[in-house]
Amino acid sequence: MEYYIYVTNDCNMNCKYCSVLFDTQKYGVPMKPQYSLDELERFITKTQKNLNEEVADIYFFGGEPTVDYEQIEKIIDALDKPHSYKINYIMHTNGLLIPKAPIHILKKIDLTLLSFNYELIYKNGHITSYFGQMLESIEHIKSIKRIPIIGRITVSPNTSLFTECCLISNFVDYVYWQIDNCKSVDNLSFYQEQYKNDISLLLKYWINCLEKGIFIRFVPFMSAVRNILVEPDIPSKFYCGYGSSMIYIQTNGKCYACCDNVSTDSHYIGDIYDGIHFSEHGINNTICSDCTYLKLCGGRCGRMHKDFTTERVQQYCELNQYMFNLILENMDRIKDTISKYPDFYDKIMDPMISYTEYTA
Repeated sequence: MEYYIYVTNDCNMNCKYCSVLFDTQKYGVPMKPQYSLDELERFITKTQKNLNEEVADIYFFGGEPTVDYEQIEKIIDALDKPHSYKINYIMHTNGLLIPKAPIHILKKIDLTLLSFNYELIYKNGHITSYFGQMLESIEHIKSIKRIPIIGRITVSPNTSLFTECCLISNFVDYVYWQIDNCKSVDNLSFYQEQYKNDISLLLKYWINCLEKGIFIRFVPFMSAVRNILVEPDIPSKFYCGYGSSMIYIQTNGKCYACCDNVSTDSHYIGDIYDGIHFSEHGINNTICSDCTYLKLCGGRCGRMHKDFTTERVQQYCELNQYMFNLILENMDRIKDTISKYPDFYDKIMDPMISYTEYTA
């Protein structure tokens, strides 16, 4: 089970595409947690038992969690006791404050999800100091503890997906990109053509690297290839974890099935005091139920189906189906490289990609 704990609703950045930040005063949501950490620990333990879960993935989330290392330390102290389940600590961060982290906290972290803002990487055609800061953070993490780092990218209209993926893949262990989750996009046709062009270039680059014996962990490609090779059962639950394995715990103790729209109760599933109950909102209630790409996509995003119009959902489908078709067209080449480099199969099956939403 994944527990996304809002360490704070504060953030040291103001990314245009961010769907998490909102006016906390307007909606009466506190900036910092108001519940006791004993209550948090009891909730997690009870939920693990009720759902018969053996692993609790604790995500330090926000806002930007590294704004408040003191609170992170308090959460670890509250949870660091014998349990019948295993705990993994995961930092979901923009990375800029990582060098200021107390070393004993970084030693507790098992995985870092590092969000990159493409709009800040380049200025007037030159690499900015922002990217230098991100590299410093990566080096700092690795110097303390050799843990996996997943670079996360939100594909906005101002993103060059090909450029950003090729750049950051040199410094992180995995790259996952997500098409910007928003109800509408200005100049949609341009955005779609730009994305398709970037995906075409990126897949060519990825396959060329595979044929040279170089495996780059581009998660959406890995996920699609894996599902083509093993042909999973038709899913009834969203691959992203909506409504089945994700719990977002706000600072007021309320729990949600998704990080988006926590300013309303549209994804409310309970609270840490009385427990949670997932809704019946699943793939069978969506337009995905009879889609030929369902095994590859897994419904993409549960929140999307609940909040967006059918027309908007189909716009996301068009982009992912384009990627899936390109991969299917190139599966003979991909299979040839897997037979040539047998360890590639194990890399494709890497369970670490479960710490992403799989599909872009």
